[in-house]
Amino acid sequence: MKKYLILIFVVFGSILSSCDKKAEYVEVDSQVVGAAGEWWIKFSKTGYETGYLKVLTFNTAADLPTEMWIWDKGNWLGIKVKCPVNISDLTFAGTNLVNATTSMTVTVKNGKITKDGGLSTSGNVTDKITFDIELSSEPGVTYKAEGTRKTGFVEDEH
Repeated sequence: MKKYLILIFVVFGSILSSCDKKAEYVEVDSQVVGAAGEWWIKFSKTGYETGYLKVLTFNTAADLPTEMWIWDKGNWLGIKVKCPVNISDLTFAGTNLVNATTSMTVTVKNGKITKDGGLSTSGNVTDKITFDIELSSEPGVTYKAEGTRKTGFVEDEH
């Protein structure tokens, strides 16, 4: 009986000592953290509308508070541009922005992120994003982009 108690103690002690400590959570910080995120966005123009497409906004490598990437991850027309942003009022716009994935240039107008201004597909309150986008490959055509920040809830995934 004594052997079994010692064995149980040894096994239990080794289980306790083998548990790894979890690392402290460190919040990601960048100069554009208020505008950065994953978004579900629809692009539309007269007679045309996409379904919800995943688009990312995030800081540049220089992590400047005046610019952010807008990237459709190849889900729409291959848009990946550094766009001027004003973090204090969460607006963004830029003319003839160089596209990192194609030879066309992109103009972004009227960009705005509204905190808690949107509803996800399932009705969860989340941030809203809107902007107009023009492509050099389609002169004179303006697409309206509108969507909401990814909530993380399965029912809001598209």
